[in-house]
Order: sequence, then structure tokens, then C-alpha cells
Amino acid sequence: MQTWGAVLLLAACALWVRLAFLLVEQSDASCYGETQNCGLIEAWPEQLTLLAISAPVSVLGAALFVAGTVRRQATAHVLEVIEMQRAEARRKNKA
Repeated sequence: MQTWGAVLLLAACALWVRLAFLLVEQSDASCYGETQNCGLIEAWPEQLTLLAISAPVSVLGAALFVAGTVRRQATAHVLEVIEMQRAEARRKNKA
């Protein structure tokens, strides 16, 4: 789970970087006429698509990463408690 979360977070990061690149690239574009931001207006569908894809991927990646981390720590704790119980049982059997 943790690995899948990290992979999804990396994918979301790549999408966010691409979105930032598009925003910076298009903010320098200018055109003639009434509107000075025609390049930005023309790029909106691609930018909104990237945003619509990257947001859920980010949330899912973070959820999987956190759930995997919590699961791994809980499993380690349970195994430690079991080992302590076995050590206690061995100590009682010796006495």
C-alpha cells in the first residue's frame, strides 16, 4: 500500500509540475486585440484537465501512503506484543 501511495504521489507530482509549466509558459504569451492573455485562455482545457486528474491522484496517493504506513506500524506493534507475551509465558514456565 505504501509503495502504491508513493507511486501515485510521484505521478501526481509530475502532473502538478506539468501544470505549473503550462501556467508559466502561457503567462508570457500575449496577442493583439482586446485580450492580452489569449494563449492562457486557449490553454484552459488542458490545464483544467491536468488539475482534474492530478487532484484525485494526489488524494488517493496520500491516503494509500498514510494507510500503508499506519498498517506497517500497527503490524510491528502487534508482533512486538506477541513476542512480549511469549517471553512472559516462557518466564512463567521456567519458574
